Amino acid sequence: MAFYSDFAGHYEKVFPFRDGVFHFLDGRLPPKGRVLDIGCGTGGYCGRLISNGRTCLGIDLDPGMIEVAQAANPGSEYRILDMAAIGVLAPTSFTGIFCLGNVLPHLPSADLAGFLAAVWKLLVPGGIWIFQTVNFDPLLVTHRYDFPVLEIPEASLQFHRSYQDITSKSLLFSTHLVQGGQRLFSGETTLYPHTAREFLAANREADFTLLDHFADYMETPYDPLVRSGNVMVFRKG
Repeated sequence: MAFYSDFAGHYEKVFPFRDGVFHFLDGRLPPKGRVLDIGCGTGGYCGRLISNGRTCLGIDLDPGMIEVAQAANPGSEYRILDMAAIGVLAPTSFTGIFCLGNVLPHLPSADLAGFLAAVWKLLVPGGIWIFQTVNFDPLLVTHRYDFPVLEIPEASLQFHRSYQDITSKSLLFSTHLVQGGQRLFSGETTLYPHTAREFLAANREADFTLLDHFADYMETPYDPLVRSGNVMVFRKG
């Protein structure tokens, strides 16, 4: 997890808080009760979602991300916890759970059903489950995909990302961050490109009801042939 720790100090510069994402979550998560952010990163959304009737627990496997989250958003609770271990949390203790930023593709297909069963157990009846990933469907026909370089002029940063060795089973996620022409760090990790059909089938098998399926947080209709996001909203039962 060294890459993610190194990246924690630059995370907000590369992926700043987005009002559109916040309003999407705020409008769909229950207004009261405890909410769980799986893979919270530096905790921006978890920190903003708290209100008079709502609290938030953010979890992330990386200590560097949690350290930044605790310092930047002290009104919420944060814990170092692998998403594969959420079963240790108290059952039916959350009214809503969300997982953003392409976190779920770190989970192998063989572990998806068990993870969704754990999400179901953590939610109260009628609880809301939201996640977002890259739309992998159109990427599975190619061997490599290079994302457009993210430019952050005010910090002289360029964030490079690519998917390499793409198969239906796995791919290599390679990334590096450059500042002023100097490479600050590089990282590689394996991802598992779950298709939209796989996500839908697995969630239905876990007894979740689909409420919405979009390509982005602006509610653009999802198209499996278009390179976009994959945003799904489910209700328990």
